[in-house]
Amino acid sequence: MSPTWREVWDRRQLDPSLGSTLAQLMAADGLDTGFGSVTEIAWRAFVDHVACTLDLRAGTRVFEAGCGAGAFLYPLYDAGCTVAGLDRSPALVSYAAQAMPGGQFTVGDAATINPAESFDVVLSCGVFLYFPSLDYARTVVERMTTKATRAVAILDVPDLARQAQAMALRRGTLGEAAYEEKYRGLDHLYYEKTWLVDVLRACGLSRTHVEDQAIPGYANAAYRFNVFGWKE
Repeated sequence: MSPTWREVWDRRQLDPSLGSTLAQLMAADGLDTGFGSVTEIAWRAFVDHVACTLDLRAGTRVFEAGCGAGAFLYPLYDAGCTVAGLDRSPALVSYAAQAMPGGQFTVGDAATINPAESFDVVLSCGVFLYFPSLDYARTVVERMTTKATRAVAILDVPDLARQAQAMALRRGTLGEAAYEEKYRGLDHLYYEKTWLVDVLRACGLSRTHVEDQAIPGYANAAYRFNVFGWKE
């Protein structure tokens, strides 16, 4: 993540006026942008779908790389999963720790994930788009797969095949001038689906699954995908 993106996330604060803890975490994690309005119901449904796909249950140990304020982990924490996460933003990590006192949250770079302490499932949601390069992303995937004992998931990944449409939406929604002013220097990294699958398989995850993202009210979902991989 570039220093500019770090500054964006470090300026985020919890807003008690939003009501529930989950709503506040979702806003802190950027789900309050001008590219859609994701409700708590829609977000929980997405997390539940991932939990079903990965067979996450009470007691399952889940680690998130780039956990932010913990919006993805919070419903799993509610469901009895043991959660932990790593993020570069001290502010967002503090919000996650506050919302999930039973969790384990640390400040750090995704490429420095410590594989020594293993977790059943290691995942990342909406973070790979901020990485500086594919080489960096490969390093993160390798560390994620080493840390996981059962499965890995990389969620909400920008699809290279749909980059032109995604950029047209973003510029059209805000207007060209407003977009350039707000997002100058804040680039996203796009991925080929096959590239991520190949990296997972090179890391020993022979069983993989790719699906298009689907979150009602989230305009970016039409241009993103999710990848899952399991250890035998």
